[in-house]
Amino acid sequence: MPLALLNALPFAIALLWLLPALWPGRALSPHWQLGESVALAGGLLLLALLYQPTPAPWFAAAWLMQALIQLLGWMVLRYARRYLQGEPGQPRFLRAIGCLLAAVTVVVQASHLLLMVLAWIACSLALQTLLTFYPQRPAAQLAAQREWRASRLAELLLLGALLLWLVAGGSLSLLPGASSTLAEGRQGYAVAAGLLLAAAVAIKTAQLPFHGWLTQVMEAPTPISALLHAGVVNLGGMVLIKAAPLLQAAPPANTLLMLWGGGSALLSCVVMLTRISIKLRLAWSTCAQMGFMLLEIGMGWYSLALLHLLAHSFYKAHAFLLAGETARDSAARRLAGEQDADSPWAHLARGLLAVLWLAAAQWLWQRWLPAAALPPLFCLAMGLGMGLLLRSGAGLLLVLLLSQSYLLLHALAATILPLHGPTPALYVQGVLAAMFLATFWLQGHLLRHPDGALARRIYPHAFAGFHLDEWWCMLGRRQPRPPISLALSWPQLQENRRG
Repeated sequence: MPLALLNALPFAIALLWLLPALWPGRALSPHWQLGESVALAGGLLLLALLYQPTPAPWFAAAWLMQALIQLLGWMVLRYARRYLQGEPGQPRFLRAIGCLLAAVTVVVQASHLLLMVLAWIACSLALQTLLTFYPQRPAAQLAAQREWRASRLAELLLLGALLLWLVAGGSLSLLPGASSTLAEGRQGYAVAAGLLLAAAVAIKTAQLPFHGWLTQVMEAPTPISALLHAGVVNLGGMVLIKAAPLLQAAPPANTLLMLWGGGSALLSCVVMLTRISIKLRLAWSTCAQMGFMLLEIGMGWYSLALLHLLAHSFYKAHAFLLAGETARDSAARRLAGEQDADSPWAHLARGLLAVLWLAAAQWLWQRWLPAAALPPLFCLAMGLGMGLLLRSGAGLLLVLLLSQSYLLLHALAATILPLHGPTPALYVQGVLAAMFLATFWLQGHLLRHPDGALARRIYPHAFAGFHLDEWWCMLGRRQPRPPISLALSWPQLQENRRG
C-alpha cells in the first residue's frame, strides 16, 4: 500500500468519528446507531492494513492501538446507550464522544509531532464536555477545572519541547527518512526538549502531584470513566513511543520518566490501601499503572510499554463497566476472610520467590526467543506483583500461567515494536529497586498490622494522597482545600477501611 494511502486512512477514520458530532437530527435512536456504526466501520477500514509493510517501527503499534480504540468506542457506546437511557444530555454526550475519538485517532496516527500535539489539545477540550455531563454538580465542575489547568500546563510544555527540538536541529516529521541529525553544539536544546516532553506527558497521565483531577472525576457517568481510564489517559504512552528519537537524544529525560513514574506508582499503591470505593481504587490504580508505563519507557523498553498500554486498556474498560459486580465480589471476599495477611517477612519472601521464578522463566524463554528477555528491574517489579497471588495452590498455578503468558505476549510485542532506548544508569535502577522492595514490605506490614503504630502514622497521610495535591489545588481561585482528606480522625479512617 502506498505511503500516502497509509497516512490518509487514519484521517478517514477520524472523519467518520466526526459524524456523530455533526448529527443534525433530534431523534436519539438513529444517533446512537450512527455512533456504533462508525466504530464498526473504522474497524473494517483497519482490515486494509493487514500484511502491509510498516514504514516506521511505531506504525504497527499505532494501528494496533487504533484497533483498540475502535473496539473500546463500540463497547462504551453500547453500554452508554442503556446506562444513559432517559438522560436529557444524550445528544451532547454523543457529540463530545465523537469529537474525542476523532482527536484520539489523530493523536495515535499522526506522523507529525505538531499535528499530534494539536490533536491532543483537541482531545482535552472534548473531554471537558464529558467531565461536566452533569454541570449542576460542584464536584464535576471542580474536577473539570483542575483537568483544564493541568492540561494547559502540559500543553505549554509540549509546545516548548517542539520549539527547542527545532532549534536543536531535529525534525518534527515522524516518517522514515526525516533528518534526525542534531546541529553541532545544540545538544543542550535537545536535552531540554526531552525534559519538557517527559514532564508534559507525566502531567497528562495524572502523575503525582497532578493526579487530583483523575481521582475526582467520579461524578461523571461510568461510560465516561471507562473511556477516560482505558483510552484517553493511555495516550501519553503512545506519544512517547512515537517521539522516541527525541527521548533517545535526551538521556536525562529518561531518568526523569523513571524516577517520576516509579515514585508515583509506588505512592499510588500505598494510597490504594486506604480506599474502599471501587471507583476510587481504580482511579488510583490508573495513576500507578501509568507511572509504571512511564518507568518502562524511561528504561528504553518500548515493547513492554506497548503491552502494558494495551493490557491496561482492556482491564480498566472491563473493571469500570463491571464496577457494581466488582463491589459485590469484594464484599464477599471480606466476609469469607480472604483478605487475611501473613507476616511482613513471609509477604516479602513470597514476592522474592515469584521474582526468582520469573527471572528463571525468562532466562529459559530467551534461549529460544531472544525478544522475551526482561530487564532485571522489571523482573523485580513484576515478580513482586505476582507474589501477592502466592497464597495457595491455585495461586501458584495462576502465577505459573500469568508469567508464561506475559513472556509470550512480550515476545510478540517486541516483534511488533522492535525499538529500544538507551540503558539507564545502574544507580537509578538501584534506587528504584530499593523503593519497590521497601514499598512491598510496607504493604505487607500494613496488611498484617492495620492497627499498629506505623499504620496510625501512615494511614491519615496516605488517605490524603500524602498531601501532594494540596498545593496544586490551592492555585485555583475557587477551589477549596479538600476537607475530607484532612479532617478524618484515625477511628473514622479505620471504620472506612473496614467498610
